[in-house]
Amino acid sequence: MLVCFTNESVNADCNKHTTSRLLKNQISLLEKSVTMVVDSGCDSDNLPTAFHAEMSSTKIHPKDAIFVYDRVVTNEGSAYNQQTGKFTTPATGLYLFAWSALSDPGKTSDVALFVNGKRTGRIAQNNTGGGGKYITASSTVILTLKKGDIVHLADSSNTPAYLRGEYSTFSGVRLG
Repeated sequence: MLVCFTNESVNADCNKHTTSRLLKNQISLLEKSVTMVVDSGCDSDNLPTAFHAEMSSTKIHPKDAIFVYDRVVTNEGSAYNQQTGKFTTPATGLYLFAWSALSDPGKTSDVALFVNGKRTGRIAQNNTGGGGKYITASSTVILTLKKGDIVHLADSSNTPAYLRGEYSTFSGVRLG
């Protein structure tokens, strides 16, 4: 889309009438441009929203701690905050979220998805049986969310969650 603005020149002394006319013309052009952008579907509700992030290192999380996935691979629309670990929905719509976690041998983890503080999905791993093996768990949910909803992952068990960096991920995308 191309949006053009004109620059009218005046071959007269600047006075209130001329200045007022020029400003009104510029305002009219701006209003037409905004209308064109909105009508073309380029408003913020139609922009792509997707993110994928992973933990940069292995971490131990206490009960109720929000997991921060600080290595961002993709963040179209900038809705995921890598400092807080929270995703804020930019528009009402259908969203898909996926997450995975890898536990070290002899450790456990319980990773839950929260929307506005309410648990809506959960994975759990109990890797205390021995054998020296790593265990991965993952889940995917599709949710209808409202603009401004806050989505994050957190521990929801009574024991600390041990999550192996790079193999513990959090992703989301707006489907429509």
